[in-house]
Amino acid sequence: MGLDLNSVQFLLRAHKQGVPFGSVLTIGRLKLEVFPSKLRQLLQRHHLPDEPFRRESSLSGYAEEFFHCLGARTVQSLDASAYEGAALVHDLNQPIPVEWKERFDVVCDGGTLEHVFNFPVALRNCMELVKAQGYLFLDSPGNNWFGHGFYQFSPEMFYRALSEENGYEIVDMIAHAAGPQARWYKVADPRVLRSRVELISHTMIHLLVQARRKETVEPFRQMPQQSDYSAIWGAATSNKPSGEKGPNALIRTVSCLSPGLAQLLKAAGTGWKLYRSHSLRNRRFFTPVPRE
Repeated sequence: MGLDLNSVQFLLRAHKQGVPFGSVLTIGRLKLEVFPSKLRQLLQRHHLPDEPFRRESSLSGYAEEFFHCLGARTVQSLDASAYEGAALVHDLNQPIPVEWKERFDVVCDGGTLEHVFNFPVALRNCMELVKAQGYLFLDSPGNNWFGHGFYQFSPEMFYRALSEENGYEIVDMIAHAAGPQARWYKVADPRVLRSRVELISHTMIHLLVQARRKETVEPFRQMPQQSDYSAIWGAATSNKPSGEKGPNALIRTVSCLSPGLAQLLKAAGTGWKLYRSHSLRNRRFFTPVPRE
């Protein structure tokens, strides 16, 4: 668990947009995995204090100094054990105490949620820790993190969970390949596109999420549903047949005349779809954005 160069730049981007880092809670005590010289450079670029990183010998190796540079008055951590000095000790598989709810301006998870088996409860805990008008930041594994934790996550899951129905809105969601020089891509909401946002990648993909708690609503009073299924169910109940268009209808027409040609068209269509629709080149799904 920690802040790498991408998550540091994501937080700096949020600070530039006006996010107040007053009281901060990290999920797990986050290590700071960026060279001090690089941090100084980034902080100076954003006109933020960099004094802690001029004294490298006194650095703790954890992220508290960085959050203080962002303006945090207090920085605490929550963990299942006190072995790294967590201020709040709690198993995220279980609901948090009532007195912890709405306590922090910013809650930041740098890679814990995928390791908690009871993920819906763990995510709800993180959401409830945030004050109204506060922010939740997540750095979570997307593609190719097989075996890293219990879970890998899709954009759909975060868009549906951190939604207006649950008192939240997603301000920003970035996908990037692992590594300090990876390109950033803004990820579209599948419900807005009326399409699944899918990806096949050769590298490990991270999802960086910034969400704002608009109002105090109990999360998951109604469980999130995948948006394309919700649309299908809505069309079925309103007796509005969607009809079928596009390549599948064409292939069935051709198959009546030439089964062999139909199979060839189907294989070609599948290959084209995988190349265009399921890659970071798909500009409907993934829009390149500059790093901070």
